[in-house]
Amino acid sequence: MKYRFLEEIAIADTAFEAFGKNEAELFENAALAVSFVMAETKKLKPKEKKEILLKAKNLEQLLHDFLSEIVFLKDVEQTIYSKFKVKISKEKEKYKLKAQILGQKISEMGPETVKTDVKAVTWHQFAIEKTKKGFVARVILDV
Repeated sequence: MKYRFLEEIAIADTAFEAFGKNEAELFENAALAVSFVMAETKKLKPKEKKEILLKAKNLEQLLHDFLSEIVFLKDVEQTIYSKFKVKISKEKEKYKLKAQILGQKISEMGPETVKTDVKAVTWHQFAIEKTKKGFVARVILDV
């Protein structure tokens, strides 16, 4: 399982948990869940390519910033991304993220592909937990 939606957590917003064997897979699956809220990701053509570089003091801040960047790019560049390749490293008390993302301009999508407009990634109940199977993140989106 890559992610699951939590309908009992948020009524006016969208809540989900993302899963990963490691931090990079967790970030990729969380990004995929955010994109799935915005569009039918399986219908998107990976025409637009972008690289994201981020730094943060902890994994939670890094994931929040990464998901927020995906929402920001949807708003500013009018592009929804559906393929993510993430690398995470730690240097001197800081986490670094380097991601290659692929997506498609909203103007090139059919009306049946676009779904919900995500406004923001919230901090409400936002968490990353290390488990025996890897990592779990809980995220609530303002829609």
